[in-house]
Amino acid sequence: MNARNPLCAIAIPARNEADLIGRCLASLAMQTVYPESLAVIVVANNCTDDTATIARGVQWPMKMTVIEQHFADGLAHAGSARRLAMQIAAQQSQIILTTDADCVADSDWVASMIAAFSRGADAVAGRVSGDWHELRHQSAAVLEIGAHEWEFLGLLGEAEAVFDPRDHDPAPRHAQRCGANIGITRMMLEQVGGVPALPTGEDRALLDAVERIDGRLRHEPHSHVTASARITGRAEGGMADALAARLSADYLCDDQFERAETLVARLRARHAARNVWTHRDGETFGQDWASYLAGQPRLQSQRISPAQLPDEIAVLRQLIGSARDA
Repeated sequence: MNARNPLCAIAIPARNEADLIGRCLASLAMQTVYPESLAVIVVANNCTDDTATIARGVQWPMKMTVIEQHFADGLAHAGSARRLAMQIAAQQSQIILTTDADCVADSDWVASMIAAFSRGADAVAGRVSGDWHELRHQSAAVLEIGAHEWEFLGLLGEAEAVFDPRDHDPAPRHAQRCGANIGITRMMLEQVGGVPALPTGEDRALLDAVERIDGRLRHEPHSHVTASARITGRAEGGMADALAARLSADYLCDDQFERAETLVARLRARHAARNVWTHRDGETFGQDWASYLAGQPRLQSQRISPAQLPDEIAVLRQLIGSARDA
């Protein structure tokens, strides 16, 4: 694989990550695939530190491109930086991966993503864990909420495989959709119009767009990165914000966490609709389902509090078990 045709291109948005960008890039240099076959694009978003200098300063085995970009007020966020980084990455490879500058990729990260694409995926969502060396300094209450959320997420992945199974995304799978670990083909990225330039949630919005046009999204359990679990983060809506928010008395869980009965009813309805849907020119199942769901309040997710999580976990576990026993 030569520099003109890299195995994949890795897009990294970074804002004032001088302390962590080095270890992120070092983890890419230690991939089990040949690092020389990788292209890495770092977009230093409105940085006031040495992020760009550090990224340029080491003789990495990967092909490195470092862009110092000043976004105007209102656009100086991770969504804009990830959009630009992935646009540039798409000029260099057919497969684009993205992670965050505070992440450390497992040594087989690239290999596991490439394997998922080789099985026909148009986009891949990998797993993200918080750095335990930082997490362990959180309060017991915050860690307990996190443990419950992690347990619910694991059951959510199981529920989707049980109640709305899809051939391209079989069990075992997970339910995370985080910009710290995403891959997409250049063709699919072009079809959905690139990464939405949103202040937060650009990662889920991108993958939602893939599913709206019936792209094959794989939730790959073997693809894993570790993200910083610091309290003071760089990206609005990132892990640092989520951890800090758990300290608030009025905290509601992320919108992936909801009433188990509503979740299962929606998955069953989607599966039934998918089974009877017939293709029509210019339309996709994903678009039709989104339109239908918008008119069904009873199937729409409503966020819950941490205090509700244990009960909803128990209900979801029971519903999954009953479906498997049926």
